Amino acid sequence: MIWSISDSKTFRRCQRQWYYKKLGNARARDPLRRRLYLLNKLQSLSAWRGQIVDTVISEVVIPAVVSRRRVTLELVKARAHQLFDLQLSCARKHELMSPGFSPTKLGSEFAAFHCMEYGGTINDDEIKKAADEIDQALTSLFSMTELKDLLKAATMLIPQRALIFEHSGVSVRAVPDLIAFFDNRPPVIVDWKVHVFGIDEAWLQLAAYSLALTRCKPHKDFPVALKTFSATQIELAEVQLLRNRVRRYSLIAEEVESAEAYIAGSSTEMLLALEGKQLNQVSAIDFNVTRFPGSCQSCQFRSVCWGGNA
Repeated sequence: MIWSISDSKTFRRCQRQWYYKKLGNARARDPLRRRLYLLNKLQSLSAWRGQIVDTVISEVVIPAVVSRRRVTLELVKARAHQLFDLQLSCARKHELMSPGFSPTKLGSEFAAFHCMEYGGTINDDEIKKAADEIDQALTSLFSMTELKDLLKAATMLIPQRALIFEHSGVSVRAVPDLIAFFDNRPPVIVDWKVHVFGIDEAWLQLAAYSLALTRCKPHKDFPVALKTFSATQIELAEVQLLRNRVRRYSLIAEEVESAEAYIAGSSTEMLLALEGKQLNQVSAIDFNVTRFPGSCQSCQFRSVCWGGNA
C-alpha cells in the first residue's frame, strides 16, 4: 500500500472518501472505478488557484533560474493567466462525464470544478478573487530577495520529484514542491503555500519530506553527498505566498520521532481497515463515513456515496 500525508488526512476525515479515492482507476473496465477516477479530478477554486501558481513556478520560474535566464514577473503572470483562461474554459464546459472524455489528452488545459458537478455554476466573484490572488502570490515570490538568492546559489533545483521509502509495512510517497541541492550545505526543501491566513504550519508534511529525501532510494541525478545527511539536517522553507512570508526551520529529533509515529499509526489504521484484503475485495460499506456532515458538501464522491452505487 502507498501512504501519503494527503491520504492520511482523507482517511481521518472520512474512511469511505479514502476508499473511493484509492479505488478510482483511469484504465479500469469497471464503470464505477472509472467514474471515481474522474470524480477525484474535481477541485475547489481555491485548490485550482494554488495549482496554477505551483505549475508556473515549477515550469517557468525554476527552469529559468537553473539555466541562468532572466525571467520577468510580467512573463510569469502572462503564463499564469494563459493557463487560467484555458483551464477555466475547460471547467465551464464540464465534459468530465461525457463518453470518451480523457483528462490526460487535454494535458495542461484540463480543469474540473466541484461546483460545476454539484451545482452547475461558477461564482464569478470567486473567479476574480482567484485571479487576483494568483497575481498577488507571484508578485510576492518576485519580491522575496533572500529566497531568490538561495535558489540562485543552489547547484541543482528539482521541482515536483516523487520520493518513496518503506516504513511500517507501507510505501511512503512524498512529492516536495522543490528540492534545492548545494555543494557546501544540506539540501533545502521548499513548500509553496497559497492560502490567505497562513494558519497551517504544515510541519508534519515537511517532516515527511525530510524523511523521504534522506531515506528514499536516490534518483540518478541526486548528488552522492545526500547519503551523508539526516532528516534533522535538512533545511525546510514554508513559503506563504499570500502573506509574503518565508518560515524556515529544521526538525529536532523528537519531531522526527513524532512524524515516524504518525506514519506508523496512520498506516496501521488503513491496513486494519482493509483487513488484509485488496481494495477490489472490499466495498464502501466496510468503511466508516465522516462524523462531520459538513465534510460531505465538499466531497468529490458525494454522488456515488449518497447514491448507494458502491
